[in-house]
Amino acid sequence: MYNRREGLIKWLFGGKYNLEAYLFLLHRITGIALALYLPVHIIVTGMRIFGPEVWKATMEKVAHSPIAAFGEWLLVVAVAVHALNGMRLILTEFGFFIGRPSRPSYPYTNSIDRQRVLSWGVMLLSAVFIVWSVVAFSPRFFGH
Repeated sequence: MYNRREGLIKWLFGGKYNLEAYLFLLHRITGIALALYLPVHIIVTGMRIFGPEVWKATMEKVAHSPIAAFGEWLLVVAVAVHALNGMRLILTEFGFFIGRPSRPSYPYTNSIDRQRVLSWGVMLLSAVFIVWSVVAFSPRFFGH
């Protein structure tokens, strides 16, 4: 009998996934997070309609909180990871890093090895950007 409680756990931690499958999962999670952020951003920005006093009060609550600074950092990281992984997907869809089709002959080859270089490059660029963003956001984290 199928155990329904294992569904989400097996979906997140399949164990047999390759690197590209985990990048797909990360792309999906960052995309959902960005889609959830957009209405919140529109609502907060829409507070300007009610006048400068309401806008200033809203910004005082939102902008000077360390939790808000951490949320902004997460937003920057999500945008960077989502954008870089999206560029990887676009390059792969257009046939870059896949190679030319060839007659199947033993030993069979696949394009995963060629795509893996691009995947590691995206991960490296994302890591560099995350480290840079920590340095850029550190004054806001520590209130300096």
